[in-house]
Amino acid sequence: MSTNRLSSFSDGVFAIVVTLLILDIRIPSVAPARLGEALIRLLPEALTYVLSFFIVVLYWVVHHRVSHLVRSVNGPLIWLNMIWLLFVSVIPFPTALLGRYPLQQIPVIVYGVDLILANVTGFFITVYLKTHPELCVAPLGPGYVRRQVPSYLFTNGAYLLAIVLAGAVPAASYLIYAAVLLWLIVRYSRTREKGRAPA
Repeated sequence: MSTNRLSSFSDGVFAIVVTLLILDIRIPSVAPARLGEALIRLLPEALTYVLSFFIVVLYWVVHHRVSHLVRSVNGPLIWLNMIWLLFVSVIPFPTALLGRYPLQQIPVIVYGVDLILANVTGFFITVYLKTHPELCVAPLGPGYVRRQVPSYLFTNGAYLLAIVLAGAVPAASYLIYAAVLLWLIVRYSRTREKGRAPA
């Protein structure tokens, strides 16, 4: 399988996931006089949609950058990519739960667990590429994986904290998810994309 074919498949999955996110938000079927009230009740679903939309977009950006480091793919890398896409494709489900059952413990936990699983799988992909230089445009330098570790630890640690707080202070969990997203967007916006594998 070529890298272009794998990237095209992955892009298709991302497009479907983004589409599924919005499909759960339905136009209220109420009398015109009660439309404003009905739209207000939709706010939790709308806000979780926005949060998940940008999380999926961020995952797509990361996937796009990693794909530029890859020269060829093998079986294990394909399946690692598929497992990662599995957790990404699950995101619409906890998003719908958060929207329909706002500030409830179980939806917050399910959301956080899925994000952690996606991040852990993404880190495994990075480690696999580091240990298989023949798959890369150029071998990843010894410091490449090491520089990724603090970001993964902070992100997953924050998600774990959000899960722990879900029962007592679920609003804080929402804020943690949003804050981590903003931090990651800023971080990746400041990171220049290079044409060769980083050292």
